Amino acid sequence: MKTHYRKFVVLALLTLALSAAGLAQDFAPGVRADIPFSFYAGGKILPPGLYTLAVNMENNNVAIFQSQGAGTFLLGSRADGSNNGRYLLVFHANAEGTYVLQRVEEPNFGVGFVSEKAASHVAASQPADTTRIVIASLTK
Repeated sequence: MKTHYRKFVVLALLTLALSAAGLAQDFAPGVRADIPFSFYAGGKILPPGLYTLAVNMENNNVAIFQSQGAGTFLLGSRADGSNNGRYLLVFHANAEGTYVLQRVEEPNFGVGFVSEKAASHVAASQPADTTRIVIASLTK
């Protein structure tokens, strides 16, 4: 019985690994950004650090993750790309310094994010929103 259980577990893990590899192939080559502050991305708070982002241009999804394991997948909508040819991450913050990832901009393509949970952290009653831009670079 244990042998059948072990075979099932191995088969399940192999299936999971292959499906993740297939998902990763849909994403364009990523960019790296060193984000010096904690921020919300899709309702999940992520710590400061070096992040890799990959954009699926067909369905506007973005994978954002650190090598230490922190990360998330974001559902986005098409937005304008950067007008200066750079790769940018645009954050909005309230007076307390709570940052929310709002857009990822590439030279010819952009993705915006709307998250009720994350947006609630940047309250409308606060003084004017602060925008902070982090420049990213292509991964090799």
